[in-house]
Formats: sequence, structure tokens, C-alpha cells
Amino acid sequence: MNDQNLEPGKYLHTLAYRGTPALVGDATVHVRRLDAETAKLWGTFTTQCRKRFGKEEAQAPYTIATTVLQVITGGYVYFEPKGAAPFLVSRQPINSDLLCKAFTLTYGLALGEPVEAIDLRKPPELAVRIARATEREFALKEHLAGTKDTQPDAPNWLYRSMGWGLAERLAAVPFQLSNGREIALRPDITGGLVALDDPWENESGGRYAVCRTAVRLKTLPNVQHPVLLLDARVSRISSSLIFSSTALAVQPGEGRPVLEVKLNGRGGMKTIPRQTLQALGRLEMDYSILQSIAQRSEREQKLRERARAFKEKLQFPREHPGQVWPIPAKNYQHPIGTGVGMHHLRLLRTHAETVFGDDAERLSMRQTAMTLPRRPTDPEKVSAQEYKRRKEERERTGSKEPLRARGSLFPSAESLSVSVDEAGFKKLRIACLWYRDETRQRMLQTFCNAFGLSPVGLDTEEGVEIDLYQGRITAVFHYVPDFLRPGRGRDRAEALGAVSASLRSRDGVLVGAWCETELPHADDFPGVEARDLDDLDAKPQTKSVLARLDVPSQYLKGRGREGVIEPTGEDHPAQMALLDLYRSLGVTDERISNALQSTNGFPVDRLAHVGVHVRQQNRRFGEKGEPKIVITATVLVPPQSSQGAWSLLGWSSTAPVWRPYRSAQNAFHTRPYPEPSAEATSYRQKWDDAADMVERALGDLADELDGMQYTVTVDAQSARRMWDGLQNMRLGGQPGLTGDDGTRSRYQLPGARLGGDAPLAVIRLNTEDEEVPQPVSVTHLGKKDGAEPVEKDTSTLLFEVDTDFGTPVWLLCNVPRAYDGSGAGRLGSKRTRWEAEKSVQSEDRAKRRKGEMPQNFYAMTATEILPIGGPSDEAREALAAMTARLCHQTLFWSDRARYPVPLHAARQMDLDHPQYRREAADTEPGSGDGGEEAETTE
Repeated sequence: MNDQNLEPGKYLHTLAYRGTPALVGDATVHVRRLDAETAKLWGTFTTQCRKRFGKEEAQAPYTIATTVLQVITGGYVYFEPKGAAPFLVSRQPINSDLLCKAFTLTYGLALGEPVEAIDLRKPPELAVRIARATEREFALKEHLAGTKDTQPDAPNWLYRSMGWGLAERLAAVPFQLSNGREIALRPDITGGLVALDDPWENESGGRYAVCRTAVRLKTLPNVQHPVLLLDARVSRISSSLIFSSTALAVQPGEGRPVLEVKLNGRGGMKTIPRQTLQALGRLEMDYSILQSIAQRSEREQKLRERARAFKEKLQFPREHPGQVWPIPAKNYQHPIGTGVGMHHLRLLRTHAETVFGDDAERLSMRQTAMTLPRRPTDPEKVSAQEYKRRKEERERTGSKEPLRARGSLFPSAESLSVSVDEAGFKKLRIACLWYRDETRQRMLQTFCNAFGLSPVGLDTEEGVEIDLYQGRITAVFHYVPDFLRPGRGRDRAEALGAVSASLRSRDGVLVGAWCETELPHADDFPGVEARDLDDLDAKPQTKSVLARLDVPSQYLKGRGREGVIEPTGEDHPAQMALLDLYRSLGVTDERISNALQSTNGFPVDRLAHVGVHVRQQNRRFGEKGEPKIVITATVLVPPQSSQGAWSLLGWSSTAPVWRPYRSAQNAFHTRPYPEPSAEATSYRQKWDDAADMVERALGDLADELDGMQYTVTVDAQSARRMWDGLQNMRLGGQPGLTGDDGTRSRYQLPGARLGGDAPLAVIRLNTEDEEVPQPVSVTHLGKKDGAEPVEKDTSTLLFEVDTDFGTPVWLLCNVPRAYDGSGAGRLGSKRTRWEAEKSVQSEDRAKRRKGEMPQNFYAMTATEILPIGGPSDEAREALAAMTARLCHQTLFWSDRARYPVPLHAARQMDLDHPQYRREAADTEPGSGDGGEEAETTE
């Protein structure tokens, strides 16, 4: 656990520890492994359930059995009936006869048999085989020793059960705050912790949130032990049970973990699954806590029915949750903010290392020697002497000017013009489509700020161009309310009318559309169901029309919850919308060349860089059929000369041709998301077909690049379903190991079968908080003998993880703009939410203060960067640094992105698609948190 014998440098501290035998001690679990015949019977059971429910996606409701077993055994049970190695694991042994009865009841109830008619003396074969599976007690440490030079090969049940004992140890010691206050933690059945005894409450009272601490076991690339990852989050508590997805429930008796119960039913009728109560009743077990949940659901449903009958606004009682703590089904508005903050996470690190002692073996992560590119938006660089002089002068004069001038948010007009020239055009025209004068004024003011124009005497005329820069960049305004306003029953293309002709890019003029929009509001459409408001949203409809005209578009919201938007300070939404329009146009400026300068001799600036985005589009309400797979890709191509601009090409699975980014995005947006292939008969085949499509795209790109080498960047979460070689267990595997056995992917890596046209390297990114170590602080060890370590709260640098074998992996630390930006309060940096300051109301403006509890507390995040392949260690380090630089320097966004430019641009193609629905956080029904979106009963 100590940091002795470390070389000078900067070291990152995280909430990650090696999962060694010493860490778990003598902890044991009880495991039943299910054989192939039992797994086959479970598949048959699932098919029967699908036929009964009439839904292809239906699954056998094994939660009936697991909830029953959790109540009976005290809580620690996990059942996995699918996959290559199905199992049942528990903290305590389970009586085989009781297990047989539990699954007999599950089987009968799921297939519609009345509970009293189920004959427990005649169990189905499935229940018999599960109960007869040999139960063995395993010591966790037996599976954690690790094998030198290989990824951990621990069984799946270990990852599900190791947190149980560790959470109990962490809960046995109070969590201590800096002021000495002690917070009680309770273990829950997921293997995490929850602070139910010390909830957070809003200032006016009656609304709650709790701290939940995750205790997870994961793997990291080329680390021979599994890794324990800790993290903490705010879990908001719903004012109602019937609109919630899950509930935390305090079990009767001492020493039992908090239950996490999945609720069943439609919104407004959520409750404990009836079959679970029936099964426990039939077994004559104490299930009083589940009955409490059912009874609360009944009371709330009656309140809702009464409110409807009398056409009253629904309002649930504001009271302490007691034993049952409902978790909202979606991200509703709430008077308590998100995030626990950096200080909380550092205290969690101290708590873990106090509890585990020397058994908590940290992973070493040292800063990589690289420089981040200077961005146009960065503050002015000044010497320490000049900074001191300015500070003294400001104190003497009382000036409010910043000590370092802010950089420019917008690209220079000249660099934009150069990029437009590189794209084969002579002029850029931005068409502003509006229907509120306030929005028109915001657009005009943003142009003034972006191009240094004086607003005095400047106004717009319908269809008349305004010169923004030397006749090479202009703007034109069109009033088109029927085209842009929310509603249905109109032909949007017809509503655009004659304006459409002026929007096409031709005669050397590149055109982009900047449009006004708003989310449809229930008050404007009485009688329309909330879920049908999406159909009235004009943005996806108008975006499709503009895409068919090959016009890139971006949108600016003109009205929000509080009415028409009229910013009193800087208009950040308008600024960001204009910058994102530049991205949609595919124009690049010198910042990409700046970010891709070669620094260690490996020529990353002479490579093309591909980003492949993959997402599964699940069905929405009313949709049928299999989930859709969406694939988009972009490539940054270096210029022919050092003075030229990088070009950006795009591709999509619905328009599979490489073309300029703006045209690729428009071609993608003119078509609906792709339907699943009728020939794909299995999960494996579906994803193999998707990988095959990417393989063809990379082959086409290789022809386009004519011998130029390239890299491919993918996101681990989505892409590893397509390529086994991206999984930690398969790193370094040979392409020949892929197969057609139904479990292994057809392709090991993107482009793996292209021979000489294969990518030089594949760069795997992982931004998933549940799989990437949570950074908490940095220590700087100086070179001088006796120098004291310097602690720093945050970092934006790149750190190399000290792996056990194979190639290195890096973590790029990110500090959210809201934490470290101009005027940021850095909430959570010095105290936890338990110490949050309350608001202060005063006639003296200087004494007024916002309360901290409603605000979001921010923390560092990390992006894992793993280059796979490449000719040398030096090349892989250069590729990791390049990826970090392309995250730090985005196309036009003013701050850092979680993804590098090629992957970010590909992802944005998808997020901007007309079928990708935008959402706003609604007020939770019956919460009383706000009036606009609260459920009414008219």
C-alpha cells in the first residue's frame, strides 16, 4: 500500500486495488454449477415464457426465485442461468429441498399456474436438476493467485460474489468525515454499500438522496490479478414507489444486507411482483418487508386514483422513507444534485486503506512525458514575473480584468476560409432559420462575437446576405415559422418553400443551416399523451428535410421551461451551436495540425486516423422487431502539404460510401436506422455481420488512401461484441483462434483480415466508469534528496499503468469544465454533501449564498487508452499520446471531450440523427418539485 521506492515523477492515485488472495482472506462462497442439460432446459423454459407473454424479448422470470432465496438466506444470492458457465452462488449454503421448491413455484407461476395448484411434490425436471447440482464451498483466494504473464481467468461467480465480504468489512468501520463526524454504512445485496442511516435531505425537507458505494471486481489490460474498483455516487430517492424501477428495503433482524428489489408493472402501478409474494406465502416464510412494499404501492395507487377522480394535482406525502427507499425509473428533476465530489472520493480511499491495511495493494500509475497542445481557447501564457506584475497592478488599480486574457472560443475567420477552400468551395454561407425575434437577435449577436463585428446599426433583412468576413463567409436570415414550430399534420418540405432553393451548396458556395427549435410542451398540446409529444418535435422532421437537400444543420433552443430564452450574460448555448455547425460542415482549422504534431519521432501526423462508432438502438414504445445496430465512422486524413488543412471523411452503415463528412452525415440522416438483417439468426451472427460491414468499409478506405497507413479507434463497451480481440481475456490472441462455434467472433480485430491493408494499430478506448479506475489525486515526487512529496487534487495529464506483462495501457485524467472552468465553485473539492452549506438569504447582496445541496458535485474521470499492435513500444506510446491530444483538442468544442476527434465526430453523426430522440429531465409525478411537467389528472 505504501509508495516507497518510487522514482521521481507524478503518480496518479485511484480507487483501484489488486484483487489478491491477501485482500479476501478466508472468505468463502457456496457455488452450484449448472450442467449443459440444465442450461438447455432453462432455454426451453424461456421459450415457453415468450410464447405465453407473446413477446420475443421476454425472459424467464428467475427474479422470482432469486428474490425468494435472498429473503430466505439473508440476501447474498446471485443466479446466472445463461452463458457458457451458468451458476448459482450464495454466501450461505442453500437447502436443496428448499431450492427445489423455490424453482418449482417460479416455473409454475411464470407459466400461469395458480399458486395453490402447484404441486410441490411433483417438481419439473428443471427445478430438480438445479437442486441436485452439487453445492461446493470455495475459498475466494483459491481463484485469485493469478498466473504470470496472463490475464486473470477467474470464474464469473467470483466477480459477482467477491464484493459481499469486502463490503461487510468496509461497513464494519464508520466512514469518517474531516470534521470527525462518523457515517454509518450498510452493505447491500449487490456487494456495495449504502448510507441509509445518514441520508441527504433538501433544505425545505421531505426529499432525500443517499450515498451508494460500489465495490466491483473487474479486469484491466495486462494485469494478472482481477482489480477491485471502488466508487461512490448519489442515489436520489423517489417521492413515490409506483413510478420507481427499484427499491432499497431494510430487512428485519441484525446483520442482514439491504435488499435491492426490482419492481414490476407499468408506470404508476409499480409494485413487488405478485408471484414473489405468492411463492413466499406458499413457503410460509417471513416476507414482511416485501409486504410493506406491496402495501405502500396500494396506498399510492389509491392516492393517484383519487386525484384523477377529482381532477386534482397528484401529490405524494413528503416523509422519511423509513424501511423502503424507492429509486426513480428515470432521471427526473430533483432538489438534490448529482455527484459526491472529489473530497468524498479521497475520504473513501482513506477509509478503504484503513480497513484493508497492507492488503490493499495499489496499482502504480506514472505520468507519461508528453505535452498537451495549446488550444485557441486556453488562457494567455505569461511568465511568473509578468503574472506577479499584473497582479500587483490590479490590486493597486482595482481593475476587474483577468490576469491572463482568455483565448478565443471561435476559430479565426481566416482558418475557416482556408478549410472551406480545401473542401473545394470559395465561400461559406450560414443560413439562419428562425421564428422568434429573440432567437434571431441571439444568432446575430453570436456572429458579432465570433467575427469581431460591431452590433451598432447591424440588423437583418429577409433573404439578404450579411458579410461576416471579406465576402468569403456570410450569413442570411429566413423567417420560416411553419417549417420550424412543433406540431403535426404539416408538410415540412412544403413549409420551407422557396427558401429551399437558396440552401443548396452550389456555384462554389458551401451552405449550412442554423435553425431555431424547442421541445414540444404539454401545455401547448392539450389532450396529447406525454409519450406522444416526441411525434410533434419539429427538429427530427426538419433535420430530415435539410439532409435530403444535403444541407448540414444545427439547432438553437428558443424556448425552455421558463419561457422564451433571453440570456443576460454570455450566450453559451448559441456559441456551442455555431461551433457544432462548423463540425457538421466538416471544416477543420489549424488546431488539428497542432494536436497531431509528432513529438517522439513516430510520425502520427502522416497517418490517417479512423474512428468507428457502434451502438445498439433498442426498441421504443410501440416499436416492434429486433434492436437495430447503428454504425458510423470518420477518418482524419493528413494534408498533402504541411500548410494544408486536415480533411474529414465520413461513412455510415446506411450509406456505406466514404465521402466528405458533411455529405456522409446528410446521407445518413436521410435514411432511417438500418433494420436487422433477416438472415442473421443468432446474436453472434448479428454482430459478426456488423463486423463484416466494417471490414468492407476499411477495405474501401484503404483503396481511397492509396497506400497511406491508418489507425482505427473504437470504444470498448460497444465494439468488443464484434471483435473478441478487444476483450481483456483475448488480448494478444491470434486471428486463427476466431471461429464459428457460436461464441467466438468471426474477426479478431477491425481490419484483421485485410492483409497489407490492415490498420497499423487499433486503439481501444474505455470510458465506462464501472470499468475504469476512479482517479482521486496526484503526488509529485521531486528529484532532490529529502524533497517532500507535493499533493495535488486534480490532473489533466496522461498516466501509464504499471502492467505485469504485454503492452502498456494509459489513463487520461479529465477534469469537468463545471469543476475547473471560469467561475466554477469547485463544489465537493473540500467537503462532502454531509457538510454542504445551506443557502443564505439577505438584503445585502454580498452575503447571499446559494445552497450547495441542490448543486452538482463534480469529480475527475479517466479514459483508458490501449493501443493494440503498432511496430514498437515507442509507436504505441506515441499513439496513446496522440489519442490524448485529440481528446484534449476537439474539432471546435471549447473543452476536452471523452473521445478523440475521429470517434467523437462519428458518434455525433449518430446523436444528431433524426431518429435519435432528445430528452429533457421531467418533474417526477407527484413529487411537488415543479409544476410544469408534474402529472395532472385532467
